[in-house]
Amino acid sequence: MPFVTAGQLVRSAPTALENDSLGLVAENLRSSNYGTIAVVDKIFPVEGEYGQAQRAARNFVPPRLLGLIDERDLSHAVLPILNANPARAVAVLPGEPIPSALPVSAPLAAHEQPISVAAVTAREVMRTDFGFIPAVFSLHNALLTLDRYEASALPVLDSEGRYLGMFSRSDAVAALGENVRPPVVGGMATPLGVWLTDGRLTGGAPPLGLFLSGLVLATCYALAHFVLLLALAAINSQWAVQFASGRVGLDAGGGGLFSLLVTGAQGFLFLLAMRLTPLAGIHAAEHQTVWAIERGLPLTPEIVEQMPRAHPRCGTNLIALIGLVTIWLQHMPSFDSVTILFSFIFTFFFWRQFGTALQEHLTTRPATRAQLESGIKAGREIMAKYQSQAQVMPPLVFRLLNSGMLFSFAGMLLGLWVLSELLELAAHWILGL
Repeated sequence: MPFVTAGQLVRSAPTALENDSLGLVAENLRSSNYGTIAVVDKIFPVEGEYGQAQRAARNFVPPRLLGLIDERDLSHAVLPILNANPARAVAVLPGEPIPSALPVSAPLAAHEQPISVAAVTAREVMRTDFGFIPAVFSLHNALLTLDRYEASALPVLDSEGRYLGMFSRSDAVAALGENVRPPVVGGMATPLGVWLTDGRLTGGAPPLGLFLSGLVLATCYALAHFVLLLALAAINSQWAVQFASGRVGLDAGGGGLFSLLVTGAQGFLFLLAMRLTPLAGIHAAEHQTVWAIERGLPLTPEIVEQMPRAHPRCGTNLIALIGLVTIWLQHMPSFDSVTILFSFIFTFFFWRQFGTALQEHLTTRPATRAQLESGIKAGREIMAKYQSQAQVMPPLVFRLLNSGMLFSFAGMLLGLWVLSELLELAAHWILGL
C-alpha cells in the first residue's frame, strides 16, 4: 500500500524529559530536523535494529506527550534571564556602534542568587496547548492541521494518544511527489548489473546475478592462486611446493616474512583480478547510485557519475579489517606486548582508510555509461517500490535473505569447490608431481 497516512511517514526526532535542562533541550533542537522538541514522560529505546528488538522484548509502550518546545520558546525563556543579567545582555540597535566592553552589572545582594539558564528545565518552558496529528490522518488532513496551527512540524499520536514521532510538510509533499527514500540502501555488483536493497525491497539484477557474483569472486581467487604458484615455481620450486601444500601464504600455520609476502601477493593478485573484470565498474556504479540516493540527488548519469566510488558501508572495508587481523595473528614476528599493542592501534585507526584505498584503486574502477545506467535502473526500481509500500521492518531472517549475501556465498562456495580440484591438478602439472 502507498504512503497515505501520517502514521506511515512519522519519523523519530530528539525528545526531552521534564527535568532536562534548557541547555540540553537547545542542543537537541540543534540536531533536530523539525525545529521542535517533544517533551515526553519516558525515553525511547535506542533507534535502529537493536532498539526495535529491545522494544519488542519489553513490550514497549510509546510515551505520553507532555508538551512541546520550539525555537521561539527558547527565546521567551532566555531573554528575561539575559535582561536580568545586564553583563550578559547587551542591546545594540541598528546603526549604533557595538560597545567595546560589556557593562558592569550591579552587585547582587547577599540574599539574591544569580539567574542561570542552566537552572531552567523543560517543564518550565514547554507549551501544553499544542496541536497534534492523529496517526490515521490522511496527508491532506495532516497538511491542513499544520496550517491551522501555523507549525513547521507537529507530533503524531496513536489511537491511545501516545507519542510516535514528528511530522512536517516536507514529509507529506515528499510522499505525494513519490520521492520518499529508504532509510538505508545497500547493494552488490553482479555480472548482470547493479543489485540494490533496503533490507525489505530489492531492485536491479535478479538473484541469479548474486550467485554469479560469487562465482566471479571464486574465479578471481583461483586465478590469483594459479598465477602466484607459477611465479613461485619459476623462482624456486621448493617455495612453490610449500605454497601448494599450504605451509606458506593465507593458510600458513606460522609466521615469517616470506609467508607475509606471499599472503600480501596473493591478496593483491586477487584484488587486481577483480579490478580487471567488468565487476569493478559495476561495483563503482553501485556505490555511486547509493550515494546519489542518500544525498537526495536526481538519478541521472550526469549526477551519478560525480559521486564517490568508495562507500563506507562497502564489504571491502570488512575485507580490509579481516586481512589486517589475519596478518597480525599469523605473521607477527613476535607476540610481545609492544607488538600486539602496535598492531591493535594500527588496525583500530587505519582499517577504514585501508578499505577506502582498496575501493578506490582495486575493487572499483570508473564505470561506463552502461554500468551507470544499470545502477540508475536499480535505484529507480527500489525507489518506485518503496513509494508503494508502507515502512514495515521485516524479520531478521528475511532481511538476511534480502541482503544478497547467501546467494553470493553459495556461488562462491560452489566455485571454490570446483576450482580447488582444478588448482590441485594444475599444481601437480606445474610441479611435476
